[in-house]
Amino acid sequence: MTGIDLPITALYAGLLALMSVFVANRVLWARLRGDKVPEWKEQTNLRIQGNFNENVPLALVLLLALEVGGLPGTWVHWFGGSLFLFRVLHAIGMSRDPGATYERLIGAQGTFVLMSIMGMTGVMMFVLPRLG
Repeated sequence: MTGIDLPITALYAGLLALMSVFVANRVLWARLRGDKVPEWKEQTNLRIQGNFNENVPLALVLLLALEVGGLPGTWVHWFGGSLFLFRVLHAIGMSRDPGATYERLIGAQGTFVLMSIMGMTGVMMFVLPRLG
């Protein structure tokens, strides 16, 4: 029996799913150890998880749409790898300090810029063939 070829997006969806479980467990850990961790830690972990859950699903839908729409695999890897890196940086930055950090800034703004580029790419992939 041969399997079907999974899209490249499956790799990044898998990596981000594992990261999601890790982030959720950090929230649980902070709640269970609430008397032994700094007060800001639980709220920060909740914010990391919430931000992840707000942005990653749409980014993965965009990534899959671009891949299925015919975007070259190199670009799909670049977008997926960048998304993973930005989410890791955001989590690291917020875990270190409840305030602003370079990792947090790069992770959050990088995600937004990346999603904007992916969104514009999707629009262009749809519109350009219809104009020609």
